[in-house]
Amino acid sequence: MLHSAAKFPTRVAIKRIIPISSGKGGVGKTTFAINFSLALSRHGRTILVDLDTGTSAIRNAIDVPIEKDLYHFFRKGEPLNSCVTHLDAKLDPKGVFRNFGFVAGPLHLIDEITNFGAANKDRLIEAINGLDADYVILDMRAGLDANVIDFLPFSNSGVLIFTPHLPSATLAASDIVKAILFRKLRLIFSRESPFFSTVNGKLDFWKLINDLIDQVEDVYDSAIGNLDAFADDLAGNLGDHPITRTVQQTLDEFRVHYVLNLFNGVEDSFQTAVKPFIENLTSNVSARCGVTNLGWITRSEAIHRANCNKIPAMLLPPEGKKAPKSSRVDQELEDLRSMAIGMEPVRKKAARQQKSSSTVDPADHLANQLNVLRSMFDQKKDDDFHANFDYASQRALFTMKTRRPSEFGDIRVYRPAEMLATIFAKSNVPTSIDWGELDL
Repeated sequence: MLHSAAKFPTRVAIKRIIPISSGKGGVGKTTFAINFSLALSRHGRTILVDLDTGTSAIRNAIDVPIEKDLYHFFRKGEPLNSCVTHLDAKLDPKGVFRNFGFVAGPLHLIDEITNFGAANKDRLIEAINGLDADYVILDMRAGLDANVIDFLPFSNSGVLIFTPHLPSATLAASDIVKAILFRKLRLIFSRESPFFSTVNGKLDFWKLINDLIDQVEDVYDSAIGNLDAFADDLAGNLGDHPITRTVQQTLDEFRVHYVLNLFNGVEDSFQTAVKPFIENLTSNVSARCGVTNLGWITRSEAIHRANCNKIPAMLLPPEGKKAPKSSRVDQELEDLRSMAIGMEPVRKKAARQQKSSSTVDPADHLANQLNVLRSMFDQKKDDDFHANFDYASQRALFTMKTRRPSEFGDIRVYRPAEMLATIFAKSNVPTSIDWGELDL
């Protein structure tokens, strides 16, 4: 018997939609998405949506009857809330994860669902935004295309998954960050943008800025190496100007969050995964972005067996033993310290505006990420995979509680027009510019 949705508790937080993505396949993205969602469901109603619709990966990883899926949403007009499947008593006899549900992809590949067009995309976005949940987790398809980019936030990466065992996927993960940042810059400086509302037909300014964006995005053109060089070039030509501040603010406020899968120790994971990711990010995208490690998942044969048996690993008995708790107060303080490891302090607006990319040393990112990894390992080295998923979910919850919604996932998936309006509503991006200040 399926657990009744009526047993779910009242909303406990602002709804958050969090995509899980990876530069390439084979990194364990869906395994993480499922078990991360299960861990989150202990804190609020959580729905996992399979947007990797060509593989049916989620339905093949959870052995429960599925009555309705995305086929029924697209072809039969069923509301997305009616297509949510819950765990049955066979997998979750005690109802520990009764707050968890998932929307499965279609049973077999159906092109109009796997590669949905603009109209179906809008329908799905609207339906995802309307899901009755505290946390909506989107399992994205690997790589980059319009059906990935259009479901990602505009000020953060969601959760990126990479592993020490697949270097090409690690490097490709930074391409997701690049794609999001360029999408945002192109929106801000588009012809329809409020930014250009006072241009009065002077489209030369619009064209000049967009030509520069094209140049920095072109990996075959080395004239402007990355977005930091773009910001520096603008600052050198314009000084303290609305255009300069807008580009700098876009970079400064962007947040990258990642999880290491198949973790195999601090040094190896740092050298083969974290370091290449940070170096590629800072060299080819920007060193100004905040970067947060949400944790890791240790390599475990039990997880592999669970996947083969279509049982999420979080439903298996714990592997290891946790250290005894000294006292409730001490444990709460220790948990708080653990959650806060490597979390960036909230940046004040004045400090952001004074910051220039020339003061950002990419080596600082590397040193910080290594220190974070070592600090986390010192506290969590004896944890099993259950504790790994719990830790990642706790750090995600801590981030949600201490940061603006736009810094980790967001409260909705935005269509381009909504995104543009929201960017200007949430930021100090000017909508009135004295173009006489320009000396270009």
